[in-house]
Amino acid sequence: MIDTLTASSFLTTEQYSKQQDTSMAVEEELGRDAFLTLLTTQLTNQSPLDPMDNEAFVAQLAQFSQVEGIKGMQTSLEDMVSGMRQDQMMSGANLVGKKVSIEGGSFFGGNGQASQGSVRLPEGADSVILSVYDSQTGDLVFREDQGEKSSGATELNWSGLNSEGAAVPSGSYVMTASVTKDGQAQTAVVTTSAEVKSVKWDPQTQQLSLEIGDGTYVPLSAVERISG
Repeated sequence: MIDTLTASSFLTTEQYSKQQDTSMAVEEELGRDAFLTLLTTQLTNQSPLDPMDNEAFVAQLAQFSQVEGIKGMQTSLEDMVSGMRQDQMMSGANLVGKKVSIEGGSFFGGNGQASQGSVRLPEGADSVILSVYDSQTGDLVFREDQGEKSSGATELNWSGLNSEGAAVPSGSYVMTASVTKDGQAQTAVVTTSAEVKSVKWDPQTQQLSLEIGDGTYVPLSAVERISG
């Protein structure tokens, strides 16, 4: 008797877990039809002497309408985001093979290949020091004082060689510029040009990322200019 009662009244941990999962799945499936069925059943079985209060009835309908509205809005937003993503991917595909100007100094170069960057100097500079770093290791590859510069956009040129004049491997690098004016030194934002190799969607930033080198990606928002 005890064995029969135990076997029929108590569940193992696995059985209880499956039962809870099934119950949750049923709850998640409750929608408009299930709600209307429950409401109709409630009205049918209410006591004639103590019927449902009109305000409570209206409140239930309002809650159901609000939940339905939120679900509909969520579905519409998801569809809109999906459509925007597809549009951006199609537009991004047109960027492959084009040159883009990127703020931040990232570019793909080296191996004796000339690379250019630029900085804006509203008041000119007594000295502009160009530095090139390996973007993977952070090691300094090249540094040169490119002399006095006048106001406006100023080009920065790197030959793809290190400070000893030897060619460095092709890869991803970063240009930085230190500007000195009237004895005061400050860092200037460098813009570089790179060819877009491919595009991909970044789920974290919810925008396109452009590949400008072997596995080096920059966000589309960092692009200042696009050229053929």
